[in-house]
Amino acid sequence: MAEEVQNASVNVPWSMLVTTLFNGAIGFGMVLAVLFVTIDITAVLESPVSALGFPYIQIFYDSVGSTGGATGMTVILLIMTVCGTISALATSSRLIWAFARDRGLPFWRHVSKVQMGSSIPVYAVVVASITACVIGLINIGSTVAFNIVISLSVTSLYASYIITESFFLYRRCTGGIRSRNSLDDTTEPGVLVWGPFHLPGFFGIAVNLFAVCFGIIVFVFSFFPVSYRPGADGMNYSVVMTAAVVVFSLLYYVVWARKEFKGPIVEVTAYDARPQRTVV
Repeated sequence: MAEEVQNASVNVPWSMLVTTLFNGAIGFGMVLAVLFVTIDITAVLESPVSALGFPYIQIFYDSVGSTGGATGMTVILLIMTVCGTISALATSSRLIWAFARDRGLPFWRHVSKVQMGSSIPVYAVVVASITACVIGLINIGSTVAFNIVISLSVTSLYASYIITESFFLYRRCTGGIRSRNSLDDTTEPGVLVWGPFHLPGFFGIAVNLFAVCFGIIVFVFSFFPVSYRPGADGMNYSVVMTAAVVVFSLLYYVVWARKEFKGPIVEVTAYDARPQRTVV
């Protein structure tokens, strides 16, 4: 989605930083408020609404002592969930469209199309919506199967973080990222260039190294079950799902994708014939 943002090399990092700090502060305050009003956690977990999977509704009711007040607070959460779903759909559809544009997905010719006038990748939005609905339907038949599928989100997310951060750390330590002042118009294409928003020197390497180590720890522990000696229903099957996706992706690339996918496609205007550089 950075391609749709003006001055993305500055605005996107700032939006990520401000969003993290702002939401982190609000989330920490919410945690403190919930802990303050939750007097008997056992009673909350044994309540009828907790049996349905919504213990926070019981916490709302216990804190305000009113059905109407608890309902109003729950409605606020529903509105926030809907807004979050819209942003998640926009993000996932753009990712699908970008990968289809790079010819990395099946039927990429159709999925990568953008609707004239609105500049919306309609086919990518439809694919993201249908996929989310199908995954949601799994929960109707089996909660265990649903949890197995969604467990892939954590491992895949941190695997993508670890891979990109590790290569970035390698480029940092080997001097593979160059400054703008050391470049000219004859620079070879594909060069990584420092953007205006970055942390140079030792502190940048330290932050990068911490991110890699933290990601590895979370990635490893995401395969652990939540309880000691779990049964079939409580077992963490994310390792199976992750391995299955890796095997399928490798087979898909060897059999078909390597004939089409040649790496990210760089879009340039007709008047810009200079070598393209990646700003980080």
